Amino acid sequence: SPLNILKTKTCDCLEAAVFAHLIFSIHKINSFLVDLRAVQDEDHVLCVFKLNNRYGAIAKSKYLGLSLRHPVYHSLKELVMSYFDHYFNYFGKFTLREYSVPFKLGKYTDKWITEDKIIYKIEGDIDNIKHFKLINKQIESILPRVSKVKFNKEVLIKPKEKSRIGKDYR
Repeated sequence: SPLNILKTKTCDCLEAAVFAHLIFSIHKINSFLVDLRAVQDEDHVLCVFKLNNRYGAIAKSKYLGLSLRHPVYHSLKELVMSYFDHYFNYFGKFTLREYSVPFKLGKYTDKWITEDKIIYKIEGDIDNIKHFKLINKQIESILPRVSKVKFNKEVLIKPKEKSRIGKDYR
């Protein structure tokens, strides 16, 4: 919950997106969550907002390129595609495949602000909403691996176990 984030000063991407949504709500800026779905990787949640009829996003990640997007994108899909080249796993595979419809927190009343267990309900609900495919199997089959230089510049937090990182990226 946002309250827990203030207490512990830590959060994952979903908690950060919920926290950003709270801040936007306080400032009367329209926002919602979007789930980015991956293969052979973790999903990622964004807090998407709209200013001057353009989309932007705030997110927390262990990858440099998966955080902030300024509100310059004409559509939600265009915004989501801006994450594609930065969304790869520890083995260098590009993994972003789908994105969700906008997910509003209104149905949870104000419980999501203070109750920690609500985050698990939000996580399950956002995973079960409609998602749209970004690429087809033909495109997927020709995707290269990320360069070692890009990998080392963008990965902010690496697993302690070296076996969880592809040998070309250790």
